Amino acid sequence: MKSTKLLSGLAGGLAISMLALTAGQALAADYVMKVGLEAPPPDPANPDHSRTPLAEFEQDLEAASGGRIDVQIFWNGQLGKVDNVLNLVRGGQVEAEMAADGHLAPYFSDIQILGVPYIFSSAEVAHEVLDGPAGQMLAEKLSEATDMYPLGWMENGGFRHFTANSPLNTVDDLKGLKIRTMSNPAHMEMVRALGASPTPIPWADLYTSLQTGVVDGEENSLATFRVPRLEEVQKHIIMDGHVYAALTVVVSQKWLDSLPDDLRQAVLEAGQRMTERNRQISADSEASDRAYLESKDVTIVDLSTEEKARFRDLTQAPVLEMVKDSVSQEIVDIFLSEVAKAESGQ
Repeated sequence: MKSTKLLSGLAGGLAISMLALTAGQALAADYVMKVGLEAPPPDPANPDHSRTPLAEFEQDLEAASGGRIDVQIFWNGQLGKVDNVLNLVRGGQVEAEMAADGHLAPYFSDIQILGVPYIFSSAEVAHEVLDGPAGQMLAEKLSEATDMYPLGWMENGGFRHFTANSPLNTVDDLKGLKIRTMSNPAHMEMVRALGASPTPIPWADLYTSLQTGVVDGEENSLATFRVPRLEEVQKHIIMDGHVYAALTVVVSQKWLDSLPDDLRQAVLEAGQRMTERNRQISADSEASDRAYLESKDVTIVDLSTEEKARFRDLTQAPVLEMVKDSVSQEIVDIFLSEVAKAESGQ
């Protein structure tokens, strides 16, 4: 398998400049990159939506490759649900799919390290760890285990918070609630540790499940909460920030290895730029998302330091103990070590 390490510090983007051609010089596409995702396409009337990083990735990579790669994005789950498309990516029938860490957990248990509650105290710490040796090791192990390689560790809107259709003011208010989770054992163990009942439900069925009472609540970032208009069926959010919501575009390793060296490098570099744009948009949107939700009569509660510590104390130890049975000790050790370095500013 050819090396596909995440690239960093490439001086001046020289390789990209060498690949770029004018419109008149553009070559016919030699390769097609089909990318699936469940999100809707950008809304031209909405400036924020038009900045969708994946849509920019399409334009970026096609230009960087001089038209030799034709990126085709299939929005709204046109290729199927995430789990089904991931299997196609693994087999090389589809080139790429956008997926959260929870979607990847059934295929690659080491990724559950990202679901350890409160492992990252801030987005800055998360970025430093995920862009460093820990994130690189996770990417390489994902590729080895699944034949899928992540084009950068993006954010699915930032940190995840609990929501419900009943008031949430303290950790005690979650007890007894049925909380929708992804099929991520670490997320499910966290919910159990809080006295609630984890209930995995596909994203496409979430709105209806909340509306009909199949589940009482869910957990997501504010940005993700807004996508299916959950403010219509959930009126309470508690800003506990339990998990950094990771997102990535996984690309077929078979397809990536089939590319010439220059095009493979162009894909990886475009993935890095997409990650940077995604993170900036995520940071910019959190305040506006909160303001919008509060204007729709959603009650959003901030936690005191003491109350957030209660959440952490109840959940982190049992989840760490649980993931040690399914996540390699090497991954656990490097993540905890790199987090400690980032927290101390080393």
